[in-house]
Amino acid sequence: MGVVRYDIQEASFAASASAQYELSILAGVDSSSYLLADSLGAVQCVRAIQHGSGSAAWWTTDEFMQRSYAKSRLAWLEPRFTLVPTRLYNAEKRRTYLETLTNLREGDTIMADVLPQLDLVLIYAVAQAQLTSWRHTLVGCRFYHVLTPILRQLSQLTQLSGLPRIFAYQHDKILLTIAIDRGQVVFCNAFHCQAAKDVLYYILLTYEQCKWEPQRVALRLFGELTTDAEIYKLCYRYVRDMDFLPTKQLVSWGPVASEHPEHLFFALAALHHYQPS
Repeated sequence: MGVVRYDIQEASFAASASAQYELSILAGVDSSSYLLADSLGAVQCVRAIQHGSGSAAWWTTDEFMQRSYAKSRLAWLEPRFTLVPTRLYNAEKRRTYLETLTNLREGDTIMADVLPQLDLVLIYAVAQAQLTSWRHTLVGCRFYHVLTPILRQLSQLTQLSGLPRIFAYQHDKILLTIAIDRGQVVFCNAFHCQAAKDVLYYILLTYEQCKWEPQRVALRLFGELTTDAEIYKLCYRYVRDMDFLPTKQLVSWGPVASEHPEHLFFALAALHHYQPS
């Protein structure tokens, strides 16, 4: 199954009541996680698993993945993506949009998630064999790119504040940086990072691309970024207003889950909360 990094279960969690729970899965290349929540949005279980590169074996052996749930959603963390304004989008040219930006492999399927609130379409690649495996195992599951629920939620947050923000999300060795101003995406890209200095470089590059000053525009972190991590200490030297993203408006955390930094599971919480228009 792989190495279990987090295995959070509330006292109220009952595996036998799975038909009443909603399942949200974040699938990555080297690690994946999932969240189970009841109909009131109370988180009952969170599990994060480190597994072999590209391996799907973790969910074929995980006890909770063998059950049926009221709803299931899966978000795929794929760095090969692009955003296209809705007015310019042509479904027949989905592959063309990506071919000019990244290397596509034989057997890739090109997916598209519509983001009407942002007036954008998110286009991304998924290996057809992986997609077939998901559909066979997770019957009735809705599939998205991980950015789809994240962008929706971050857009709403910046609309409420009325201020521009830069967001940084790290999962495994992939860093996503997102700049949003008044609910609209200004910049969004994925980077492969081997060290903390790489993360800092790409965060500062995002500020530069947007022509924003780190001393004036806030940075919000989520994912595998913590206060004791080297990257946090590095960013603190350059960014005046830096903090972690809260998730309490998305889900209700129980006492066991509350012992962990909630920003670790922001992507899962946003996926659980996501309702396509």
